Amino acid sequence: MDEDDTLAPNKCPVCGSDPRTHPGLRFKINTKCYHRICEGCVDRNFSSGKAECPVGGCHVNLWKREWRTQTFEDLKIEREVEIRRKVNRLLERQETEFESKRDFDDFLELREELIMNLVFRTDVAATNRKLKEYAQANGIKPDTTDPAETALKVVKRKDTDAADPSGLIKGLKKIIRPKARAPYDPFMGMPRTQDYYEVKDSYITRLKQGKKNDVKDASGYSDWDYANECLNRAFAGLGVFIDDEVSTKNNTNVPRASVPASKATGDVFS
Repeated sequence: MDEDDTLAPNKCPVCGSDPRTHPGLRFKINTKCYHRICEGCVDRNFSSGKAECPVGGCHVNLWKREWRTQTFEDLKIEREVEIRRKVNRLLERQETEFESKRDFDDFLELREELIMNLVFRTDVAATNRKLKEYAQANGIKPDTTDPAETALKVVKRKDTDAADPSGLIKGLKKIIRPKARAPYDPFMGMPRTQDYYEVKDSYITRLKQGKKNDVKDASGYSDWDYANECLNRAFAGLGVFIDDEVSTKNNTNVPRASVPASKATGDVFS
């Protein structure tokens, strides 16, 4: 973008329309080359899809959705605000994520340095490479559902203990991941044996009665496993009162803790 392009023109550089002769004429800009053209030229050149910027000498490919209404009169301010918004959304960190206040201040200084590099076109390639590596390492990409493509969303953060895998931001606290909880076991770790039952072929035959289900068989479904699971759940509690059953069979009493007898006197036990 040339220095002259940063000044808001009175006429459309493509069709030459002038607001004085065309009342209600509105202009739009884009956030790539920051050229300013009228809405009519935007509709004529970009309604069919992606195309080059119609301003002479500019070969930037744009979509129609990338053109928006200008907010500030000075395009320099417009460009800086847009750069700040994109970088701040990408490097969005809170003070609580850092080890110390000094580390957070260093991060703010780093972010401002990257913004100024893009604003004043200093080491643009290196700055964009750092931001791209940071986004890829942290699983961040532009949100395609946003018309302006300025929103960002976390797609998938890599499984690492480092707060910033790219190494761009220093002083972040180490991520402490909670231990994975074991799956719920309704049998509380009890051995699941077949001491009380036996899976017979008659059970399997009953399960297989009816129309053959190819989808069920192809998925690895096992009738034997199903019958085994049902019988295991049905007979899982048979060993709970085994001592009482043995004592009854042998006509012996199971020793129990003795409870002293209580004598009632009026309404008070003594």
